Order: sequence, then structure tokens, then C-alpha cells
Amino acid sequence: MADEEKKEPQKKMADEIASHIGRPVPKPAETAPGVPSIQGSQMQPNAGIPDFRAGQVRKAPEAAAVPPAAAVIKHVWTKEDTYASLALKYYGSFQEPYWRLIYNHNKNIIGNHPNDIRVGLEIEIPPLPDELKKK
Repeated sequence: MADEEKKEPQKKMADEIASHIGRPVPKPAETAPGVPSIQGSQMQPNAGIPDFRAGQVRKAPEAAAVPPAAAVIKHVWTKEDTYASLALKYYGSFQEPYWRLIYNHNKNIIGNHPNDIRVGLEIEIPPLPDELKKK
């Protein structure tokens, strides 16, 4: 009985297809007023498509020049590290805004105080923001 249930949808589909065989193909709908109709020899199947022959190279359109985003640098904290030494190494300055940038960027993994950092903890050195590049 399960085989008969499986065959039933297939039989219905086959019957529907068979009922369409031999019927005339419907005529295309008329075009809307004001829209020109294209008939037979007027049709150009590849109109507007460039003809690239063998050996020709298609060039991509020029992309707008977008500067690449500065990458975050991974750093594993050692017993010799200080926020100031990392700021000097990566930003060229050991002053507070620079080392505080490193701490604030990693605060969620370090904790609520800069001294809570532990040796072996992997932190990120964020890209230097524009306002600190000017100093």
C-alpha cells in the first residue's frame, strides 16, 4: 500500500503533463501601450553584451581606492612587559593616552584594573586612532 501512495503523486503529475501535450502554445501577451514590440528578425539575442573573442582579456572596472584597515596585532604578555613599553614599541610613545589605548582595548579580558593582567595572557594591540597620530 505504501508503494501505491508513492506512485499516486507521480501518476497525477504524469496525467497533468499528458493532458497538455497536443494543446496549442498560448500566444504571447500584448505589449503595454507605448512599449515597442520586437518581432522575429528584429530580435538581437546578445544585444548589449560585449563580444570577447579568444585571446581578449576582460578587465574589471577600477575599484575606488580604499586604504586597507589597520590590523590588530596579537601579543602575549611577558613578565618584562609594561603597557608603556608596548605603547613605545608599537606606537612610538610611552605616554598615557597610548598605553591606556592598549589597556582599554583589552579591558574585557584583563579586568577592571590595568595591574590585573597576567603573564601568558594574549592581548591585542589595536590600530592607532587618527587623533593620536597627530600628536
